[in-house]
Formats: sequence, C-alpha cells, structure tokens
Amino acid sequence: MADNIPIGFHFRPSEEELIFLLWLKVANQLDETDHVKENILYGESAEPWDVLGDDDVCWQFYDDSGKGASTKRMVCVFTKLKKLSSKKTARTTSLGMWDEETKSYLVEDMITGEKIGSRRMLSYVLNSGSKRVKVGWIMHEYLVDGASLNGLNNSHNTDYVPCRTIKDDSKYTKVKESRKKGKIAKEKEVGNRVRCEVVLGKKVHK
Repeated sequence: MADNIPIGFHFRPSEEELIFLLWLKVANQLDETDHVKENILYGESAEPWDVLGDDDVCWQFYDDSGKGASTKRMVCVFTKLKKLSSKKTARTTSLGMWDEETKSYLVEDMITGEKIGSRRMLSYVLNSGSKRVKVGWIMHEYLVDGASLNGLNNSHNTDYVPCRTIKDDSKYTKVKESRKKGKIAKEKEVGNRVRCEVVLGKKVHK
C-alpha cells in the first residue's frame, strides 16, 4: 500500500477534520479513501500488530518530540465499536485490551467554538497473568457529539469512530524480544521437566 502514496505526501488531519470525516462516514457521504481505511480493532484476534500490518494501512512517521528522531509511526482508521450497552463498550482482544488512559475531552469547532465531538486516549495492554503490560501502542478515539449530531438520525450508524493509532517501534520491539525470550525459557522449562519425568519413569521400572 505504501507504493500508492506520492513522495512527500503527509496525511495529518486535525481533530476537527477527523470529526468531519466521521460525520461523512456516519451519514454515508464519505467516498472510499486509502488514507482512512476501515479495520476491526476490537474483538477476538484483533491484536493491533495483526490488523494494522504494514501491508494493510498507510503508516507515517510521527514526531511529537520536535527532534526529528522519533521511533513512532501513526495511522488513522475507522472502526466499529462493540457496545455492550448504551454506556458500556468492549475494547478487548484475544491477548489484551485497549485501556482508557484519560477521561473524555471535548473537540470544538475552531471558528464557532461549538462542541462537535469528543476524544479519549487509550493504551493497548497485554494480559500477562495478574499484570498488564504496555507494548508501545497508543490510540486516540473520536466520537461525534454536540453540533455534529445535527443532520443525523436513528437511521445513521453512530457506532463508527476514527482512531488515530500511534506505535512506538522501539518499545514494541523490546516487548516482542522479551516475550520471545520468555517463550523460549518456558519451552526449555517444560522440556526439562518432561525429560526429567521420562528419566524418573525409567528408574522406577528398573
């Protein structure tokens, strides 16, 4: 997919623009675009590294340090919320969950100052026994609200949200290496136990 992006192209929508794109999506007025694809981010087998692979979406470098040496990459996608009730949403996957890091913040129209949406920040965490391990994936999830609800009715599906997902390659690589070492150590432990049981079994039968 990266081959389809013109050299020097940067897709950096503002929060206001993301809310406008969401309104078009909900109102069925958004043409297909390669820059904001629809992906399933919540549910079984929806780990971010699987559904947001390099061949699936248009990743772009994201430098929030101002030093030009960031290891972060960013992508914007639409996803559909898995609502358990009117006030509760499931954001789990097979191996972990998107955990809410902050409260919901207002997004305002830059000209009128009206409320047009809201934003919340979530961090992907792996379930590791009693611990939750952050793996370098952050998401900003946007909802239509306030003035943006004008022109929408019950026939429109407001369960869609645009998500600005940011991956820190340096942190994610360290987690992958750590999990790989842990898996190898566990396999060795199991293998040693099996060999020990076999040896003990032979001794018992002597």
